[in-house]
Amino acid sequence: LFNVSLHLSTSLQPMTPAPLRLLCRVWFGATLAVACLLLGAATRVLHLLPISLELSEDLSVSTAAVLFRLMLRVNPQIRVINTAREADWDRLAACSPAMILMNHTSFFDFFLFTALLPPRFVRRAHVRTVMSASIAQLPFLGRSIGDHAGSFKVYFQAKGAGFGKGDASDFSVDRARQEAETARMEAHIKRRGVLAFCPEGGMNKTPSEGLNPFRRGSFAQAAKYSTPIWGAALHGSTAAWPRDALLGGDPSTVALSLEQLTLLPPPVATATAADLAEACQEAMQRQVDRLATLARGGARTEGGATRARAS
Repeated sequence: LFNVSLHLSTSLQPMTPAPLRLLCRVWFGATLAVACLLLGAATRVLHLLPISLELSEDLSVSTAAVLFRLMLRVNPQIRVINTAREADWDRLAACSPAMILMNHTSFFDFFLFTALLPPRFVRRAHVRTVMSASIAQLPFLGRSIGDHAGSFKVYFQAKGAGFGKGDASDFSVDRARQEAETARMEAHIKRRGVLAFCPEGGMNKTPSEGLNPFRRGSFAQAAKYSTPIWGAALHGSTAAWPRDALLGGDPSTVALSLEQLTLLPPPVATATAADLAEACQEAMQRQVDRLATLARGGARTEGGATRARAS
């Protein structure tokens, strides 16, 4: 099955006729809808069970990971290169509390990152994402990836900010509502949980020009608690789901790498949020560039050039 999927994806990518691209998007949309419906039903059942809230959230995130992996499996036109090994995720979990940074260029980023999260890592590290409050308001899916998954919300004041719309330069937030979420984030870090977020603050509309400036406020907790910071670099998402397209699924090669970012010389405890933002952006830009080179060359690694597998 893998050989067939790899052949189909590589043969479709060079020149994709419009009718074939439309067929790919229709199929992707159908499989995405099924995955979202199953996820919505599963997380609602989980939240009715007599289990702890933390376990319910862990199982919700794990369920999303498995369902989105299966969705990628049945979309052979999207080739997945995953260089993150189980050992990398184990190292990250061992140093928690920690933060995972993601570059953000397309709606596809969320599905790719979630699909490649090992459920064992989710349950061990209690990974939670930080997202725009507007995403948590999406019909049906919003609660599953928001409240049910224990995600933390950012209450942008500009309509559509952080969601690929609105004023890309306006990252002001509703301070009254945001204080409660910040308190929840700090409590999560104190429980040795992992936070995953996009430090650019929103969708990068010009990824070919490099990463957008990292928002200093995103690193306030990292500076306060001296948490390790990792980078989950994503590549090819705009090819799989163009930013201005209503739906994705185009023939493409997408990739993910996981690395502990080189931050500052010891002691890290003296670093400010601005120091961390600048150092992490430089380190992650190098990571993104390396991943792009690997993906274009189709290189194989121990953990990569494989279809995403549900664990």
